[in-house]
Formats: sequence, C-alpha cells, structure tokens
Amino acid sequence: MSHNKLGGVSLDAIFLTFIKLVTTGLSLIITRLLSEYLSVYDYGVYSQALLIVSTVSSFTIFGMMDGINYFYCSESDIAKRESYTATIFTMQCAVSAAAGAGLLILSVPLCEYLGNPGIQRLLVFVAMLPLLQNVLGIIQVLMISVGKARMLALRNFVISAIRLAVVFVVVTFVRNVAIILATTVILDIIQIAVFLIILKKNGCNVKMLKTDFRLVPAILKYCAPMAVFTIVSSLNRDMDKYLVSIMTDTKTLALYANASKQLPFDILMTSFCTVLIPYITKYISEQKKKQAAGIYKLFLEITYISTAVLCCAALAASPQLMKLLYSNKYTEGIEIFVIYILVDLFRFTNITLVLSAAGKTRTLMMIGLGAVCCNLVLNPLMYGWFGLIGPAVATLIVTVMSGILMLYFNSRALECKITEFFDMKYLALFAAESVALTVALSFLSKWLDKMDVHYFIILVSVAGLYGIIMLVLNGKRLLKVLKKVNRKSLDG
Repeated sequence: MSHNKLGGVSLDAIFLTFIKLVTTGLSLIITRLLSEYLSVYDYGVYSQALLIVSTVSSFTIFGMMDGINYFYCSESDIAKRESYTATIFTMQCAVSAAAGAGLLILSVPLCEYLGNPGIQRLLVFVAMLPLLQNVLGIIQVLMISVGKARMLALRNFVISAIRLAVVFVVVTFVRNVAIILATTVILDIIQIAVFLIILKKNGCNVKMLKTDFRLVPAILKYCAPMAVFTIVSSLNRDMDKYLVSIMTDTKTLALYANASKQLPFDILMTSFCTVLIPYITKYISEQKKKQAAGIYKLFLEITYISTAVLCCAALAASPQLMKLLYSNKYTEGIEIFVIYILVDLFRFTNITLVLSAAGKTRTLMMIGLGAVCCNLVLNPLMYGWFGLIGPAVATLIVTVMSGILMLYFNSRALECKITEFFDMKYLALFAAESVALTVALSFLSKWLDKMDVHYFIILVSVAGLYGIIMLVLNGKRLLKVLKKVNRKSLDG
C-alpha cells in the first residue's frame, strides 16, 4: 500500500471520530428518553447512581489507563510486558473491588448524606460498575496498542445501539432504574469477555497468574503522579464553579454552569491522541525522539486546524449557538460562553500525550498542582475585578499558561525547541485567516439578527460559511498532513 494514500492511523482516527459522533448522538437520545419517560424522582435516583459511579471510577482508576499504555508499549521483553499487564489488572481489580465493598458497607450513611433512601437498592449495581468500567477502560487501551482501534470503535457503537434499544424498551414498558443499571453491568461484562478474547487472538494474553508484586513500586512510581494530575485537573475544571456557588445564588450558578460546559470541539484531537500515543510511547522508549517529535508536530497541526475551525465557527455565531444549546433562559451568560470557547480553543496545548508517553508523570503532577495554585489566586482576584466573567477569564489565563509549560516540557522530553513543533509561517497565516473570518462573519451574524432572520438559519449559514471557506483555504494542507501522519507511523 502506498504511503501517499490516506490510511493507517489517519483513517483510524477519522473512523474513531465518526463513531464518537454517532455514539455521542445515541447517548444524547438515551438521556432524552430517560429524562422524558422516567419520573423526576426516578431520574434523580439514576443521576445520583451515575454520579457515585463516576466519582469512584475517577479515584480508583489511579492513572492505570496511562500506565498500561506506558508499560505495554515501552517494554520490549514479552514476558515482563505480560507481567506488567497482569500486575496492573490485579491492582485495578483489588482497588476497585475494595471501593465497591466500601460503598456497600457505608450504604446507610451514604443514603442519609444524599437524602435519598431509594438509592440503597441500587448500590449493588453501583458498587460493581466502577470495577467493570475501569477494567474496560484498561482493556480498550490495550486494544488500541495492538492496532484494533477500528474494531474497538465499531464495537463501542454496537454496544451504544444495544443500550439505546434496552433503554427504549425499559422506559416504554417497565420504567425501572434497577433494570437499566443491571443491563449496563451485563453489557460491560460481555464487552470485557469479548475484548479479552480479541486481545488473546492478537498476541496479548492477560494472564492474572503472571502478576508480579515486585513490579508494584515501579507501576506506582508512574501511576501515582498521573493520578494526582488527573484529580487536580478535575479540580481545576470545577474550581470556578465552586467560587460562583459561594459568591452568588443558585440561579446564577445554573447560568454559569451551562455557559461554561465543555463542548466537543476536540473530538478529532482526542481521536488522534488515542491512536498515536502507542507510536509515540514506542519511539521514545527506543530513543527515536526525532520520529516522535515529527509525529507530535503533525498531531499539533491537525488539532489546531480542526479545533480552531470548529471554535471560530462557534464564536462567529455564538449567540445563536448558545440559544440552540441552552434556550433563551441562559443567553445572559454569552460572555462566559465566548470565553469558554476560547478555553476550548487553547486546550490542545494541554494534551499530556508526550509527557505521559515519556514517563514524565511527576512533571505532569507539578504542572497540575501549579495550575491549581494559580486558579486559587486568580479566581477570586478576577471575580473582584470583572464580576461573574472573572472566574472564566482566570480559567482562560491558566489554560494558556499551563499549555505553554506543557509545550516547553514536551520539547525538553523530545530534545528539540518549541518552535520545531510548528510550521511558524503557516501557523501565522492560519491564525490571521481565522481571526479575520471570525470578525467578518460575526458582523454578518449580527446583521442577519437585526434583519430578524431565525436564529437557527443564522447559525447554520454563518457556521457553514466559515467551514466552507476554511476548507477551501486549508483542506489540501490538512489532507497532506493526514497522509504524512500515516507515512511517519509506518516508517518509524
């Protein structure tokens, strides 16, 4: 197969993006069905159950998804690689099972804290799901590492479709939250079994008997700082909302929370990050830092082009987009909404791809802790200066600062300069095109609004026009970069 064709990791990433769009759509339909057909009480119980699962999963994964990729891709000795894999699985099962047991033991005080005794009957499912979802997450990383990204995406789509069908049947006939959660448990168990069989057929046999507890210190050395980074990143994301909840009322918090929600502008970026991290980890472990830097440069160009086009199209028609997403009730938060689109625009610089692949988790931890400290200072300061939009401004500043730091340490890890990550001439031209077109189409959006054109027509017209013009100006360049990613991954 010719390297000049669009295929390999580029096609994997595009396929992942398409499947993610479909599964996101299915997820939204599921949410809509549950919220419409379940009673307010039942939906509240279901939401609380998922909140507990999400919280426990976040704490018990303990950086092991990054850890399994790092040790599997960087360890050349097959026997030792299998031992690392088995040990991580054993550690994850032990931690998640202990957390699940703790939930069951503390069921009474937990229900009292939530003010909802009805959730107690669901805790048997809630206790199982963190373990199943964390193990499933680790297995999915291994699936990507053995080159089965497309199969993974397709099976995730099938599971999402089955889940939608089950939810439809449940809300139509029985409307029982316990059955929905039980189905989720069963589907997760089936997925784990199927993925383990696929991994075995592809030479990645997870044998728990190969667990070697002597490897635990090395695993913890990598995973513990990664876990701290993940937790503080989550804290960073929500710190401004905590401040707003303290300083204002519930209605204002609702407005801020909606306006500051992260939108899926980075969907292509996350897909490429998913399929490229095994290659970059492998190159770094083999001291092929020039090849790793080359792929990372292409990754950055793909991400800033794709993310900027979506973000700037959204900025040009931001009032209309906000009305579509959150209705007229929340349009007062338009300034916060715009600032958070800019946060999403610069988020590509904060990707942990290189540092996690290089094993620099301590550096990531320090960047995360530094960002928390900056947020602690800037949030109240900016709130005092700018009012409600102040915390959003603080988030933007911290995102840009941590992004610059991340790029600096990435360049050190790959032994090159930051400027080598970018084609500076093209970046300047692209930035100029983006700003000019965003400003011009913003005026068009305002003019159409004054002409009393329906907001949805304005949104589709302005965002569509932005996308078409940028595709004409940069489409060939993007296609060329996608082909280069495939060629470099094959040549490495």
